Amino acid sequence: MPSARSSRVSQDPPGLYTPLLATCVVASYKGGAGKTALAVPIAERLAFAGLRVLLMTCDTQEDARYRLGVSRSEGPLATRHYGAGTVTVAGIRGEKVIDVLYRKGPERMGLGSFDVAVLDTPPEVQGGSLPGVLLVATVDGADAARNVLTMLHRTPSNSEIVLVRLGREDPDTWKQNVSVMEDILKRSLDFFPEPLLKTKRIKEAHNDGESVWTLPRTGRSTVTFLSAIETFARMAFERARPSHSWPAPPAPSSRAPYVSGWDDDE
Repeated sequence: MPSARSSRVSQDPPGLYTPLLATCVVASYKGGAGKTALAVPIAERLAFAGLRVLLMTCDTQEDARYRLGVSRSEGPLATRHYGAGTVTVAGIRGEKVIDVLYRKGPERMGLGSFDVAVLDTPPEVQGGSLPGVLLVATVDGADAARNVLTMLHRTPSNSEIVLVRLGREDPDTWKQNVSVMEDILKRSLDFFPEPLLKTKRIKEAHNDGESVWTLPRTGRSTVTFLSAIETFARMAFERARPSHSWPAPPAPSSRAPYVSGWDDDE
């Protein structure tokens, strides 16, 4: 029996929507690629700049709450104060993320009023598919370029992409790899020029639920890591407050002496 000739309805192209508040998304199509390690200090730096930050942890593990020192007893919403600003962390996943960013906004969702949102996404391909955002895409480990390309093929044209390399790689090789990715994607990519290493002091701050902004600005790797966070936070700030000047970073806390060449920072 011959089958009927089918007529296919074409799928609508992805919508180039604009979020209801400035949004920074930290994403990777790979687990353990440093997304939370970047998302949390970006949110903290924006709060130190005087903004009300909604930090949405979209992964079921909700590591961002732990990094902020939030206990299970504090409920689904927890707020931390940083200078004149705040970070409110909330576990939000799936279509509720779209409700918060595009359809209803955080106030109508009962979350409060905010100036900027930071998303810590799960290691899934849709992490790079939100339109109209600043997308910080982490590149880490084996098959890193292939994984990030799989994700970035879905990134809408009205989202700004900035790549960051985690782990050891020659800066010139990293620059060349970004150029290859630009050719494949046929779009311009911003990138932080120096690969980032998580030093012992940064790891200890994360594990203890302390802000990396309390660390002394000593040691090349620590300073490079903080400089990258400063760069991404400023890009997000300029989306939220385009006519405002970017304030200086917070002063570090007083800590034990650090001696270059003797203390481990590489």
